[in-house]
Amino acid sequence: MEDIQATANWQGVKLLTLSLARIVPNPGIHVHFRVVPMMLEALYLDIALLVLTAIIAPYLRKQPKILYVLASLALAFTLLVSLEESLSGTIATGEIATDWFTSLILTIVLADVLVVVASSFQALNLSPEGPSFIATLLLGITSLIGLSHAGTILMLLVSWILVSVTSYAMIALMKDKYSASGATKYGLMSLASSMLLLLSLTFVTTQDPKLSITPLSSPPIIVAVATLAFSAAAFGFKAGIFPFHAWLPDTYGISDPYPIAVVAPISKAAVILAFYKLAILIAPIVSSHWLTLLGILSVLTMTYGNITALLQKGFQGILAYSSIAHAGYILIGIAALSLPDPHLRHLAMLGLLMQLVTYSFAKTGLFLLAKLIRQKESPPLKLEHLNGLSRVDGSLAASSLILVLSLMGMPPLVGFWGKLFLFFSVVGPATWLTAIALINTGIAAAYYARIIKAMYFEPGSPNLSKDRGLKVAVIISAIISLLAGFIPILLPIQ
Repeated sequence: MEDIQATANWQGVKLLTLSLARIVPNPGIHVHFRVVPMMLEALYLDIALLVLTAIIAPYLRKQPKILYVLASLALAFTLLVSLEESLSGTIATGEIATDWFTSLILTIVLADVLVVVASSFQALNLSPEGPSFIATLLLGITSLIGLSHAGTILMLLVSWILVSVTSYAMIALMKDKYSASGATKYGLMSLASSMLLLLSLTFVTTQDPKLSITPLSSPPIIVAVATLAFSAAAFGFKAGIFPFHAWLPDTYGISDPYPIAVVAPISKAAVILAFYKLAILIAPIVSSHWLTLLGILSVLTMTYGNITALLQKGFQGILAYSSIAHAGYILIGIAALSLPDPHLRHLAMLGLLMQLVTYSFAKTGLFLLAKLIRQKESPPLKLEHLNGLSRVDGSLAASSLILVLSLMGMPPLVGFWGKLFLFFSVVGPATWLTAIALINTGIAAAYYARIIKAMYFEPGSPNLSKDRGLKVAVIISAIISLLAGFIPILLPIQ
């Protein structure tokens, strides 16, 4: 009877997994690219707008309103182009190759950054570094576009380096001692990341002199495994994956929270895009090694991040170490990209998208909350700085509550769906990974509950900034996190 019951339970899990995987059409990981001329023209135009706005930004220091309007319009146009790409299909012409998955990743980050920039006039207008920050951010978005559209190894490498440089430059531009320290550590680790990526891609170039990002025909297994190992280390530095995470707590935990609000989602999106391109190259060849290596890294990363976050007394410290934990969750989906079952691969891709929405808007909103409380040049926020927030500003506290619950994975918020899809994508091939991820979700709930307790149940009165724009950005982030949770419910299961 026990065997029969176990078989029935497994069949039920398998049926649910396949049902979840059919929520949207399944293209698999290996896509057939087609050229869409109008999409290419729009792509070239939005890159030109971003670069042009970045170039003229320093000359508009005395006309900040014009600068922020131009930057917001450039980002909005880029967002529309990216959304059109995700709905219209895939494109490829030599150096350029993108599909619905990479376009949606770009769309998510663009929407998040647009919310921040459109709401930041007061925050950056008071800072002499405002125009420089906007220019650097636009160049960072341009490099992320290059990464999502990379059709060759050379374009992938150049875009990766530019994303890294602009990320730590945005942190350094704040010019306080905490940001300077965080940017220095981030810059050194980014340099190590780029060098490791360059080393890993040299193995691929020996097999494909054309440098195109297409499945390698029959490389020696040692070449594919070496590429995977060095690339995992390179991407690990960028995402804060254990044991390559040392820079992240110092950077996210002590730096000015404003630039972290945009650097955090850009970094995670860059890592997902880079791993996806790598999966196209070698995943079918090193399927078992891919799942095992990334699965182990996922377990180490989420466990270390959650346990360490549980021990933190600072609000930014909790956000920093929870970012490490979320890198572990993202690795679950990346590990599943090598699975032979197209439904499971598709479920993993859907989970990665949902998890990126969760991480991007929740982290952006909570770091902006930290910015509203923390004064420039002041030490990093402690958790007690949130005490009594609900009594000072109910709407801000309610929005922050939604963002925290989304990170926790509370249904029906988008964070619940992200974790559900990711966990189910590996429940069959790597049950141990799903089990450990569920345990980690429980650990994470404990420190997220501490944030909620501080906002709603502890006496206090936070000294909030009067910047209405940043407050609006937090509220919008919460609304998006709430509404995005209904997308999987509304989409028909095929």
